[in-house]
Amino acid sequence: MSGFWALLRKDLLVESRARDLLPSMAVLALLLLAVTGAAGVGAPGAPAMLWVTVAVTCALGLLRSFQQETDRDQLHGLRLAGVDPAVLYLAKAAANFVVVATVEIIALGAVTVFFGISIPPRPALPAVLLLGTSSLVASGTLLGGMLAASRMREVLLPVLLLPLSAPAVIAAAGATARLLSPEGGSVAGEIGLLLAFTTLFVAVAVLVFEHVVEE
Repeated sequence: MSGFWALLRKDLLVESRARDLLPSMAVLALLLLAVTGAAGVGAPGAPAMLWVTVAVTCALGLLRSFQQETDRDQLHGLRLAGVDPAVLYLAKAAANFVVVATVEIIALGAVTVFFGISIPPRPALPAVLLLGTSSLVASGTLLGGMLAASRMREVLLPVLLLPLSAPAVIAAAGATARLLSPEGGSVAGEIGLLLAFTTLFVAVAVLVFEHVVEE
């Protein structure tokens, strides 16, 4: 894991200084939820809209994930410096997770306002939010690396990410709906699916990211 913390700190520092990506994602999330709430989508549709919003804003954020390294040809320099591609992926994924999770917290608060729902104290809810976000970030960071040098990455990333992450989004939305309902219920199956989805993409990325970087 040599270099992981340095890379993570660098990415978070760059974003904190730029101060444009996170506000853009947050504004987009608020607009999507405000419009759908005003359009009459009731409380039953709130969990689905929450996760659709998170997925869309995640795609927007991931477009920037490798932009600096690609524009400045830093990937080659990182490889010459001996940075393990798997460590690069994990650091990028961790930085992306911080950004997306921040937007998700904002979106969750907005859902309570625009859809008029309350959030009951369900112990499983943080696990669903954590694993759902991890699933999106794990697959999206891999796709972001694969498409970093493509001139059509702005089009291809959302087109590929949203269908690819659909099982995770559906599972997360279903589990969130059950946990936000007055009756509650078990979400063990959805949590297992989200954990498997995240583990699969992290494992695949660790194995193949060296080839992704070399391309």
